[in-house]
Amino acid sequence: MSASTLIATKDLKLRVRDRSAFIIGIIAPLALAFIFDLVFGNALSANSLDLDYGIVDLDQTEISESFEGVLEALEDEGILTIQAFGTQADAEAAVDENAIKAFFLIEEGMGDALRAQDPFTLHVVGDIDAPTSTQIATSIADQFSQGVAGAQISVGVTIAVSPVPPTPEQIGQWSQTAAAEGRSFTMVDVSAATRQLDGATYFAAGMAVFFLFFTVQFGVSGILEEERDGTLARLLAAPIGRTSVITGKAILSFALGIISMTVLIAATSLTIEVGDTEIGMGADWGAPLGVASLVIAGVLSAVAIMGLVASIAKTPEGAGNLGAIIAVTLGMLGGTFFPVGQGDDLLSRLSYLTPHAWFMRGLGDLSDGAEWTAALPAAGAILLFAVVFGSAAWILLTRRMKR
Repeated sequence: MSASTLIATKDLKLRVRDRSAFIIGIIAPLALAFIFDLVFGNALSANSLDLDYGIVDLDQTEISESFEGVLEALEDEGILTIQAFGTQADAEAAVDENAIKAFFLIEEGMGDALRAQDPFTLHVVGDIDAPTSTQIATSIADQFSQGVAGAQISVGVTIAVSPVPPTPEQIGQWSQTAAAEGRSFTMVDVSAATRQLDGATYFAAGMAVFFLFFTVQFGVSGILEEERDGTLARLLAAPIGRTSVITGKAILSFALGIISMTVLIAATSLTIEVGDTEIGMGADWGAPLGVASLVIAGVLSAVAIMGLVASIAKTPEGAGNLGAIIAVTLGMLGGTFFPVGQGDDLLSRLSYLTPHAWFMRGLGDLSDGAEWTAALPAAGAILLFAVVFGSAAWILLTRRMKR
């Protein structure tokens, strides 16, 4: 057995007896993952937003019926559900009973207003506790109103250029033609650039990679502890290479990281049926080979970054404080607690300066039954962090050993 392996084995036994690595590497992330999934898990679910709407049509004209046709088309697409009510009071009662989130109120005279080129109002009444669903309903009403306004302009222009004043019957016919010209929107199936993890998987992965950086620190910071306790000088006086000490600490950190991630992946993937209730997170991590590549790359990057922290810190306490600051900053920016940024904004771009964001993206690429090779680009980006920071840590730690 090589000297570096002996050092790693000795330190691993010490960490097992200490139990602190188990708390930071397994118990804490597992507990927080369960808590976050319990509290916020449904917020990331595709079915978490209820678009159950109602409609009260007091106008009963071809114009109001055209709006009902728009809503029925959206219902056919599976986007929302719509329920007709005879009176405003019935719809308000349904909102109060949480049967619907909002309803559209078409007052009497809407059709006449369009024919007379007069303004009209399409009301949206929503549940105060469902602002997002209400806002979506408002957007649908606004889109329809813009289409009707365009029809009014079309009819107005036709009247203006007509050589003879049109009859009321002609105006009504033109209004119907303009209103029935077609939808002012087109529905297309567009695949997302990145896949979205479900709530359980997101929080399980986020907590695992977040606490990974604290877990591997037990290994690399051991150099500072050996230096403080005076045992480092004895190791360096022994007939072993100086780099063997660094390699041994790195092996320990890598082993702790792999053990932590493996246990967390297994624990968060399980569900146990107790009667009619399922206990467990049931996280879906994706293809095992793809997950393994992300885990190995993530652990290596964590060892490299925490190794660099140990190389510039003067004491174990200083390394712990600086490592905690870096781990929390990278974790928050990398979106381990909640998604950060939208699209191509600055925050989204900055997040990819962290291995955490690439780890989460790699798992997203593996979702929905994707092949394991889908994770390779993200794993490659994480390995780049390991190479850059690992090289710097190796050089600085080697210099420190020669002092």
